[in-house]
Amino acid sequence: MSTKVTREEIIGKIKDIIENEKFRLDGFFLCGFPTGAPNQVLQKACEKYIEIEEKGQPSEADTKTLIEALEDSLKVESEVADVNDISKSDTMVKYILEHKEILFA
Repeated sequence: MSTKVTREEIIGKIKDIIENEKFRLDGFFLCGFPTGAPNQVLQKACEKYIEIEEKGQPSEADTKTLIEALEDSLKVESEVADVNDISKSDTMVKYILEHKEILFA
């Protein structure tokens, strides 16, 4: 039995990525690298998408820009992230990418 993923759930995951990257940024500046290097490009892309979402329906171009940033973040994460870094956003990113068609609906 599969559960239906909603747009609200995907938007929630995007917001979670923003908070996670803010946490990583704080940890980076306060303690060095204990949380892994923050991905500010990913954070900014997610923030911009949420800002557009809150003003109304994002365009297909807006959604494609977000998807590209999500895909790019996985490349960066795989190159520099520590395997045991629990603060990585890649799990949430992969989830969003698996259900990206919802953002185009």
